[in-house]
Amino acid sequence: MEEIILNNILCGKTYPDAGGYFYGIIKDAILKSERIYVNMEGVTGLPTMFMNTSFGKIMSEFGVERLKKSMVFKNISKVQIERIGKYFKDYAEVYNPPA
Repeated sequence: MEEIILNNILCGKTYPDAGGYFYGIIKDAILKSERIYVNMEGVTGLPTMFMNTSFGKIMSEFGVERLKKSMVFKNISKVQIERIGKYFKDYAEVYNPPA
């Protein structure tokens, strides 16, 4: 299991560029049936622009559950858990409405 320090990905990039880079890491892990540790240390925020180009793009290709199974978060705050959880929930409701 590979550890990704998310703050290193965010530093020096626009949020869409950082999201696109992170998307590639997640997609590679999913295609290899691997999990990644996502270390959130030093991350102060996760803007929607970042989540759309990373989590959102992965969920549109592989679904919410497959994304969840591919990542384990480390050093994550309660606020970050809630923000990411809400993003996943909202995405699932919009793109996978109940029958």
